[in-house]
Amino acid sequence: MIIHSILLLAALSAVSTQGVVPKCTHEPGRTAEPVRGEVIRGKRFSTLTRGGWILKLVPVEEGWFLEIAVKGREEEDLSRLTPPWHFVPNAREIDGWHFRNGDNTGPNEGSVNAPQELRQFILSPQVGRGIEYNGSGTTPEDVATVESFGRGWLYLDDFRLTPPRRGERASFEWLKFSACLTWPVG
Repeated sequence: MIIHSILLLAALSAVSTQGVVPKCTHEPGRTAEPVRGEVIRGKRFSTLTRGGWILKLVPVEEGWFLEIAVKGREEEDLSRLTPPWHFVPNAREIDGWHFRNGDNTGPNEGSVNAPQELRQFILSPQVGRGIEYNGSGTTPEDVATVESFGRGWLYLDDFRLTPPRRGERASFEWLKFSACLTWPVG
């Protein structure tokens, strides 16, 4: 019984995703650039792509927050118009509790409304330069303009969560990911 409990705890704290990683491919008129990385709890990840984008995972209490920037505007998040903005977690919020049930005793079998392995976002250098998040005043046209320029995804290839403890929130211990940024050619 003790060995069964230890194996169950190990399985719940070392989650390996079973999904398929999307392909990062060029489309007509669009450039696509893949990014891969690994990060441990409490550490920051940042990489400059050949296309000039900076993909960052900024540590937060239970995981990381995804940001996209460019050289010269390193402190601005050019993906901040990614919806939704209220009521449910944004895809750029990568928290361990997204992958556990409500009382943190097992995997999220759908009872917790949160994004899972695939996180999609939008980006544009126009964010902060003519297009800005304005709460409920943010127009659908502004979101569509950003989305038509830049799109991306981050996929959680593999990760480990803190051990399940009833009444607590799970946090990431480490994360391995693949990502893709796509924008117009030229």
